[in-house]
Amino acid sequence: MNNISGHGSKRIQGYDLARGVAIFAMVIIDFKAFFCIDETFPEWLYAIIEYMDRRAAAALVIIAGAGMTLMSGKAYTEKIRDTLFKRAVFLILCGILIARIWPADILHFYGFFILTGLVMVQLSSPGLLVAAGVFWLGSFIGLFDHVGVYLENLAAGSLPEQLADLFFTGYYPVFPWAALYLFGMWLGRQDLKNRNNAITLLGSGLLAAVLSECAGYFIPGMAVKTILAHGASDETAAYIFILLSKLTVIDLTLPSPVSIISGAGTGLCVIILSFLCTAGLKQGPPQSFMIVGKNTLSLYVLHILFIKGIENLPGIEEDYPVLWCTAGAILFVAAYTLLIRLWLKKFAMGPLESAMRYFPFVKAQRIVKEHPGASAG
Repeated sequence: MNNISGHGSKRIQGYDLARGVAIFAMVIIDFKAFFCIDETFPEWLYAIIEYMDRRAAAALVIIAGAGMTLMSGKAYTEKIRDTLFKRAVFLILCGILIARIWPADILHFYGFFILTGLVMVQLSSPGLLVAAGVFWLGSFIGLFDHVGVYLENLAAGSLPEQLADLFFTGYYPVFPWAALYLFGMWLGRQDLKNRNNAITLLGSGLLAAVLSECAGYFIPGMAVKTILAHGASDETAAYIFILLSKLTVIDLTLPSPVSIISGAGTGLCVIILSFLCTAGLKQGPPQSFMIVGKNTLSLYVLHILFIKGIENLPGIEEDYPVLWCTAGAILFVAAYTLLIRLWLKKFAMGPLESAMRYFPFVKAQRIVKEHPGASAG
């Protein structure tokens, strides 16, 4: 969720807009999760928010991977490596603290994604895709019955359980979510300002999303019908159906291998559409999304503190209509945008973004804005 561009470099509006849209969706999803009654009117809005659950996070992880590539660039120096490493440590520490009140925290996973990227940063573009494939394949391990039973029976709070949560069973486990980060690193090397490249990638994202959805819907049933037609027993057919369902179910909360492909496809669509939007709008992209997109870390932490604080207030319940929850999320983001505008009149970046730059041994070139007429000495 950190800035995608290096210090002093020109920001890329397409990524800022995509990040702003994704974090905005994440806030709506979390408001709905905590305050909304199930299956409320309008059902289409409820269904859209349900569909975007974890997909907004997938887009953010891909953007973060692209940001690492853009920050390191062609001149990958020891200074850049150290900055990225300490940024990862900062996010891990913040995430560990937040996870005490917010089990669905993504920041500590982000930190480990960055550490993974540091190991892979000098791979070729095809090498990054191969590495992403390895992390994607690693998620198959958790589908084996014996492995699943072992992971579920680990003592709560023990070191093995915490490692299992990080790598396999958590909200955003390294296997397979690191594949999205590495895919983002590959994406950061592509020229998305080239309209032909952007259209090709947009089509690829749509195709991945549609095919994965079709796979989850059709493959288990078709496979069972086929093997039954060839004389397989009901027991064998049931086993095959369960196995294929685990592989192809479209549910990023699990996550299944095919659902990660779907998440990558929708995340890619969000990013490419943001690039096309910034290129096509004469007045530039919506400034509110741009400001939010540049300061997502502060918004992410603030919306967690707000939700955890307000849910304990007298009269606050968890059975509000989805329309009310969505409106509340929009108002919250609007209020944040106004506050961050005031903050940015004096400071160059959001409060937590500034804290990350000030993190020990990470040099900040400029945190407070320089005003015309300020002393040069």
